[in-house]
Amino acid sequence: MNLAGKPSQMTVFDALYSMVAGDGRGEALLGNSFDIARDAYERTLIGDAYPAAYLEFPLLGPPGFDLLTVHSTMQPESRFAPGAGFGYQAMFDWFSDVCETGVNVSCGIELDTSVGETERAGVYLQYRKHPDLIAPFLDSIGEEARTESFLTVANRMPEGWPPAYVGLFPGRAGTPLRIGGYLGQTVQKACADDPALLAAHFDQIGFSAYDDEMLSRCSTFLSLAPSVDFQFDIMSDGTLSDVFGLSLSFNETMPRQARACMESGYGAQICRTLQEWGLADGRWRLIAGAAFGRHVPFDREDGSQGRFALCCMFNYAKVKFAGAVAQPAKFYLRLSAGEVEA
Repeated sequence: MNLAGKPSQMTVFDALYSMVAGDGRGEALLGNSFDIARDAYERTLIGDAYPAAYLEFPLLGPPGFDLLTVHSTMQPESRFAPGAGFGYQAMFDWFSDVCETGVNVSCGIELDTSVGETERAGVYLQYRKHPDLIAPFLDSIGEEARTESFLTVANRMPEGWPPAYVGLFPGRAGTPLRIGGYLGQTVQKACADDPALLAAHFDQIGFSAYDDEMLSRCSTFLSLAPSVDFQFDIMSDGTLSDVFGLSLSFNETMPRQARACMESGYGAQICRTLQEWGLADGRWRLIAGAAFGRHVPFDREDGSQGRFALCCMFNYAKVKFAGAVAQPAKFYLRLSAGEVEA
């Protein structure tokens, strides 16, 4: 079956979610957040591209999901529809100017849709190797006063802990400013082998909310995952909160390999460990079936035929420690779509 033209952004989101939620996964993993998230997703759309949608859902407790919409490119003078954008038009005006320079960064909007949040949205910039973008990004959202505290923490990061993204969450207690990045492979292995080294790195960063059990668990996770990213929250007074986030990434790029990883590879081992430690229940076993890739033919306006791709891949499993106590784990799916280049 051919589509008569490229599908709309909302048609794509509905199709992606429908495939993810099939075979009972929606009820067991994602709960009843879809209607709220669908409305929120539509209000994050700007321009005519297909942003990636990340679904974050718990592996323990009531099912539901939060939504992160990430734009990797933006055309000049793109505007939100009336009532959309959550007040972030200025941020995307700035982001479109950055995209014009050819810099590889991404910008997003995040909502805690699992608890019905539809008005106060968080924002996210993955600046990668361009820290010069931090100050103008924060300025674009009216938070330029927090640039200094972010850079102060960033400059304390040890070798192998390069910051790569910044986020702000106005709807959460204390309006935390997130600083995160991707742990270097050498440091990951060293900290997996020696929890004392991880403690020394925490001390250098200025993070003190850890104990021996937390260090041991973090080292175990570092030994299981092929790659990880880290997160700290900077409070409005410039201090670090007592929360540390560790995301255990999936490196598979093909759905078949991703499913196998969750069934019998390191993904399954990570989730079994989470379950053994009381941070997840057995619902993680349903995740494997969510990975997919589909190509759908469509008719272009000039009469030629193109192909449109729909894909869901595993992003990572995430564990937060608050006051050194491990919290119930969460999982992230990445939903993406776009025309397949010839």
